[in-house]
Amino acid sequence: MEKVAKWMGPLLRGMVCMSLGAVAATGAHAQEWKPSKPVRLLVGFAPGGSADLLARLVQAPLSESLGVPVVVENVPGAGGNIAADKLAKAAPDGYTIGMGAAGAMAVTHVLNPKGTPYKADDFTPIAMLATQPNVVIINPALPVKTMADFTAYVKKTPQVTYGTAGVGTSNHLIAETMLHRLGIDMVHAPYKGATPVITDLMGGHIAMTVDNITTAAALAKSGKVRAIAVTGSKRAALLPDVPTLAESGLKDFNMPTWQGIFGPKDLPKPIVARYNQALVKALANPEVKKKMAEFGSEPVGDTPEHFAGFLAQDRKMWADVIKTAKITLE
Repeated sequence: MEKVAKWMGPLLRGMVCMSLGAVAATGAHAQEWKPSKPVRLLVGFAPGGSADLLARLVQAPLSESLGVPVVVENVPGAGGNIAADKLAKAAPDGYTIGMGAAGAMAVTHVLNPKGTPYKADDFTPIAMLATQPNVVIINPALPVKTMADFTAYVKKTPQVTYGTAGVGTSNHLIAETMLHRLGIDMVHAPYKGATPVITDLMGGHIAMTVDNITTAAALAKSGKVRAIAVTGSKRAALLPDVPTLAESGLKDFNMPTWQGIFGPKDLPKPIVARYNQALVKALANPEVKKKMAEFGSEPVGDTPEHFAGFLAQDRKMWADVIKTAKITLE
């Protein structure tokens, strides 16, 4: 299991280093496709979440680069799977793209291969946009200040419960990986979405959850929850006093969240190249970078080929997590 959380560090660093190279690599083909009508950008989550915020950040600069309007279309439900299915069924003509993350693009095919309405290869990776750390947060009434405290508390307290947005969601899989490496067991309470998890955490009905940096930082700063660790390879700027899990004893632990842009399967290379160039340019925009930092995101902007390689590794990692933790939908 230690290998599961180790590989992401160097690969993600490589992606960031390749951002400028992506501009040059795609530039030769970027003018081969010029859209003539508005583009739909599908987002599998409701307005206001981190995925939606990121989509709307790149919306204007992407529209400017392409020369046509880019319309963000929220298609929430099933952890992003409904939007992913809609993207998979779209024509590969460049006028429908979508934002995807690990849940819909890497996990669901492993956890529920028969029940997923699309295949893993029904998409064309265009560019990874950003990564964010997740945060381990607990009810502030617990007699716990650190991860070591929390581990000791769980070991001596029977039936301590943690909540997630559902079986197989990224926060569920990250939590299971963490608990396995800590050598502790907790009772899993799967909810239908993230909002009731936070409500019950603040109300003391569950002890812990793992949530995105945007939500967790705001709650921790208001005193409604206590943040005890971040899941990335380095401390988060929004919570600089909160140590990483690696600092807390889980060597090389690095399990961030990511978002990327995809097209339907068989999207022509000139269209992929045009989008990649426009997205990398958008991520280099100082105002976009500033806004991303405000909600805890780090821009990436890699090549389509590197993103495809990352995706293959990510799917393998989550498959290993699911197998090791014996996670099923039952």
